[in-house]
Amino acid sequence: MPVYKSIQLVGTSDVNWAEAVKNCYAEAKKSLRGIRNIQIIESDVKVKEDVDKLIYRVRVQVNFEIEK
Repeated sequence: MPVYKSIQLVGTSDVNWAEAVKNCYAEAKKSLRGIRNIQIIESDVKVKEDVDKLIYRVRVQVNFEIEK
């Protein structure tokens, strides 16, 4: 039976939340194999009024299979 491990990551984007999740996945797959799913735990928007910019942030849980 497979065993899974979970880690949490925070991704950001100045486009949207979906892009922030894609950024998390892109970084995670550089060092993890066997990624099974990514669950969004929390999302918010950071406001930078001085430059009139929104930063979309997501905290995700990445679940991956432990290799035997």
